[in-house]
Amino acid sequence: MRNKKILIVNAFFSPWGGAEIIAYNTYKLLKKQNFETYFWASDKKDYFEKVSYDNYFSKFNVGINNYIKNPLKYYYNYEAKKQLNKFIHYIKPDLIHVHSLYGITNSVLECCKNVPTIMTLHDASLICPSAELLYKNNKYCEKQYCKDRNFLPCIFNKCSKNSLEASIRHSLLTYINNFNLKYVNKFITPSHKLRELFLSSNIGIATSDIKVINNFLPQEELEITPNLANKGYFLFIGRLSKEKGVHYLLKAMKDLPREIEVHIVGKGAEENKLKQYAKENNLDNVKFLGFKNREEIKEEYQNCIATILPCNWFENFPTTNMESFINGKPVIASNIGGIPEQVEHNKTGLLFEPTNVEQLKECIIKYWNNPNLVVEHGKNAYEKAKKQYTEERYYNKLMKVYEEVLSNAKQY
Repeated sequence: MRNKKILIVNAFFSPWGGAEIIAYNTYKLLKKQNFETYFWASDKKDYFEKVSYDNYFSKFNVGINNYIKNPLKYYYNYEAKKQLNKFIHYIKPDLIHVHSLYGITNSVLECCKNVPTIMTLHDASLICPSAELLYKNNKYCEKQYCKDRNFLPCIFNKCSKNSLEASIRHSLLTYINNFNLKYVNKFITPSHKLRELFLSSNIGIATSDIKVINNFLPQEELEITPNLANKGYFLFIGRLSKEKGVHYLLKAMKDLPREIEVHIVGKGAEENKLKQYAKENNLDNVKFLGFKNREEIKEEYQNCIATILPCNWFENFPTTNMESFINGKPVIASNIGGIPEQVEHNKTGLLFEPTNVEQLKECIIKYWNNPNLVVEHGKNAYEKAKKQYTEERYYNKLMKVYEEVLSNAKQY
């Protein structure tokens, strides 16, 4: 395997989200293991690092303005396909590992038809046009109405952004994207729950063709010294969008003692609305800290009581939960998606039912009044991260998938 060339494909070569972080960490890990590894993405900057071949990157094509200018490219990105095809012929990879194709479209998968290809599924976007599994853009879609590739429920219920136009656009895109999955030999999901979701759908992936490999933390992060003490605040880290559920956290804080403090790190579309709610309800104990760099985020983790993830959508395998664990902090989180595979109730954190503000309040109070329990759960969380989210564990499982695909494929 060591003499193989591997190409990582992802929409961005920049830290815009969890898929980008995992794709880049995989790229770095493979290089560390002495594979000849390349990365291909759109030209959206700032890049993780400087590479000599970024002239092969595709033009950034995300956003409503670009859609209006060139709607066909939104559904089938010829330019991205052309650029990736040129790059593949230039480097001649032995294997391609695809991650998120948001904004690039699955049209680029056609370039992979002569190369063994693996795809990591980071969300439910191939079976849910809104990608969030939110019915009517409001509550978790437990019945998964679109799982049989009939996307009319999404359109009729305006599940994407509560907009008919967006729901039609996203449904058509999902329908078209599914046609190119035939070029992928194996799929990976970070959680068992996401695997179950795809296998219960009519998307056409065979049971044997989808493997579970948990996300991982780079070795330097696993070497962090946990801090079992704290400075008396809870912490949310993530984008401030509706599905992340920060509004439920603020509703909980409204009825809790004012000495309980929450730090909110991140920015997003809901930021002004959340700040306004906090102001109207005199929530001076809720601190909006905006964007923070990695060192500042580490300090926030180190000094909090616990992190809180009050989401109401299908979270796959959140990176923030792993980061919380390695800093010795338990997690209070919604019992949804792949989260219960990370957060074991009353062991590495506390789970509550999504949107249940009363249960969320009870979890916060429980940790606030029981500092010894926080320490116990923090230790358990740290030990779990050190054992399960390692480079070695991820790498060994990934190599098995790579070897299986390469052994079954024709030579490129």
